[in-house]
Amino acid sequence: MSKFIDNLKSIPTTEKTVLLRLYNEREELVSIIPNVPGRQGSIQVFQHLAGAKGKINFEAAKEGLRLFGEHVEDARKNPGKHQKLELLLGLKKSETLRIEIVESSCKDLLTSLSGRKASAEECEVFIELLNQGKIRAAEKVKGVWEPQPYTIDGVLNYFGTHLSERMEGKYWDKIPLKTANYTDQDFERGGVRYAPGCMVRTGAYVGPQTVVMNLAFVNIGAYVAGEGCMIDGGARVASCAQIGKNVKFGAGSGIEGILEPAGRLASIVEDNVKIGAMCELTGIIGEGSVIASGVIMASGKKIYDEDAGDFVPPLECVVGDQKFMLPVIPPYRLAVGGSMPSKKGNHNTDAVILKAGDLRDSATMRHFTKQGILYG
Repeated sequence: MSKFIDNLKSIPTTEKTVLLRLYNEREELVSIIPNVPGRQGSIQVFQHLAGAKGKINFEAAKEGLRLFGEHVEDARKNPGKHQKLELLLGLKKSETLRIEIVESSCKDLLTSLSGRKASAEECEVFIELLNQGKIRAAEKVKGVWEPQPYTIDGVLNYFGTHLSERMEGKYWDKIPLKTANYTDQDFERGGVRYAPGCMVRTGAYVGPQTVVMNLAFVNIGAYVAGEGCMIDGGARVASCAQIGKNVKFGAGSGIEGILEPAGRLASIVEDNVKIGAMCELTGIIGEGSVIASGVIMASGKKIYDEDAGDFVPPLECVVGDQKFMLPVIPPYRLAVGGSMPSKKGNHNTDAVILKAGDLRDSATMRHFTKQGILYG
């Protein structure tokens, strides 16, 4: 038996832990460790090192290297192979790591969900974690969006453990509305305005200072960060899609959802984005960008950047033997609908056009407003 396994026997177990998030001193998320098969040892060590104060300093990191045993030398010889361990190896004397722990009342919850063997009761615990925003389908780690496959597994597990039933007297479904049993105090505590006729299913997180307008729909697994978000009338936020802070999501617009395969990256709208009316979106919409009304951003659609004079390459997401190409709108760009001529010039193909200029530049903003393609 390895020294690492032997060392684990000397520290507390972490059966009730769902996942750990690790933040650096600038409060940037640098790692997520879900408590799934193959990760339990790392969870156990990091949680032990952080202790009651939730911080790992240089001295604690040295203790962690001892506990990881034979894996330390392998990490030194093979950079990138043990990324969690490298956080301890690279920690300087003046630095600390902060640990955020997500726990549940169930033992080994993610293990059960990942194997899709969780009971109905365990699935209810998982759904409540989604409702509270404690877990989500994608998170930005070291500036890069990473899928969190256990979220998809959990949603599908929930479907398999719940039968359809009568809801609100006239509906037949498996998933109740998030607010079905809310009291006045629950609404006040949540800080969200739910306009008449909107529908937000349980398992969706909607952050404070969000307005969900009439006939808007937010599906299970979706994450809406809040802090100035507007999901306008008739808009649709599909399963596991992510909406950042201070996003204006226009009337009748929709964003693509995912439920399979687990491991595919969700569609994401980053912070401070403005989405016009009647758009259909998929992929990644970068921070501070503006999407003009009527833009269709489908998988495989060309996105042409007038500044670069070239097409924006899609983001590749590989799950097993499947490859998905996700369209990308870079940060602080204005995207409009348009078309591009073919190489032979005998026909045009629909495209998304990124207008020249950065929306953080005041002269660019004045130009767009004067041209009538961006309202002031």
